[in-house]
Order: sequence, then structure tokens, then C-alpha cells
Amino acid sequence: MAVALFSYKNRASLLHRIPALLKILMMFSFCIFCFMETSYEHIKLPACFAFSLILFFLARGNWMTLKSLPYVFVLGAFVTALRMFNFLPEFSFNREGFVWGILYTARLFITALACQVIFETTSSAQISDSLEEIEDRVARVIPPVKKLHCALLISLALNFIPLVFETWDKVHLASMARSPKKKNLVSATSILLSELEALLSCLIFKAETKRKAILNRGNYD
Repeated sequence: MAVALFSYKNRASLLHRIPALLKILMMFSFCIFCFMETSYEHIKLPACFAFSLILFFLARGNWMTLKSLPYVFVLGAFVTALRMFNFLPEFSFNREGFVWGILYTARLFITALACQVIFETTSSAQISDSLEEIEDRVARVIPPVKKLHCALLISLALNFIPLVFETWDKVHLASMARSPKKKNLVSATSILLSELEALLSCLIFKAETKRKAILNRGNYD
């Protein structure tokens, strides 16, 4: 069975004990560094992949995680297909675009694996609390910052990532249970569009509920 992507796993590991804010900063820095185009990609990408694997082992990750990342290669293949062909002024093969697409897919897989590890070892509550702590400290010096709810917006954005995959799994499983096993192209497309519509509705509802919960908690603190 596929492992839920970017969902928190309550295990005893070294990465679980690292402060949430430090892991978030590390995740952003690593993603930026990995996607930066340099002249030493042949050294940087293997090193980044090794770093992601080290994080995976430190988090005591489940190998089924790797089977849950097919979207990386689907998206990578789509981007590569767009970049490897020139359509204007005439249709032709673009070797540089093909290489760029392969590198993009590699970067996407490496960063997706690292982000999966970070979200597996950091709960949504830990993310929110760490960001609110920073906001409170800044607000002591600059009081208007508190009214901007920056911590709320950032935590909602970060927690939205695992929420998308978690909600999609539930919507897709519910749809499969109610849909006929044999489907033609038209019915399959209709079902997919219905799933996407349900996913969007659920995400909007959950995001608004989460926002109100955090705001209410802040009012009582």
C-alpha cells in the first residue's frame, strides 16, 4: 500500500527531535540550492541526492515512500516533452531542452524526497507554533507585525502541501468505491473532473476551518 505523501509520522528518530523551525529553514535552503543552475551539476546533484538519503535514514523512513512519488516522473516527463521540442519558427528537436528537462526531473525527485522526510518528522502544530513564536518575538519590537498574521499565512501555506495529498487520497478512494470498475474514456474523464472538483471544495473548507481555529486559539492565548 502506498504511503501517504507529506504526512506526519510519529516515530522516534533523530530528525523528530530537531526544532521545527530549523527543519523548515533547511528545507527552503536545500530546495533553492538544488534548483540553482551551476557549472558543477555533475557534483552538486549526486551530493544533494546523498543528503536526501541521509535525511531519509535519519528519519527512519519507509521505503514505500519511494513508490509514492510517481507524480515526480510524470511531471518531469511532461516538462521535458515541452522543452525538448521547438515549435517556432519550425518544429525541431532541442537537445538543450531535453537535458534541461532531465536535470529538472532529477532536482524535483531529490527535493520531493527531502521535503517528504521533513514533513514526516514535523507536525502541522509544530510548524504553526514555531512560526508564531518568531512572530511574537518580532511583534515585541514591531507591534503592527502581529496584525498581519504572517505566521498564520506561512503555516497555512506549508500545511497545505500535505493536506492536498491527504485529501486527494480520501477523495480518490471514495470515488473508486462508488465508480464502476470498467470505464471508458468519457466516463473516466468525467470521474476525474468530479474528483478534482471535490478536492478543491474540500481544500477550501479545510483551509478556512484551519484558519478560524488558529485565529480563535490566538484570541484566547
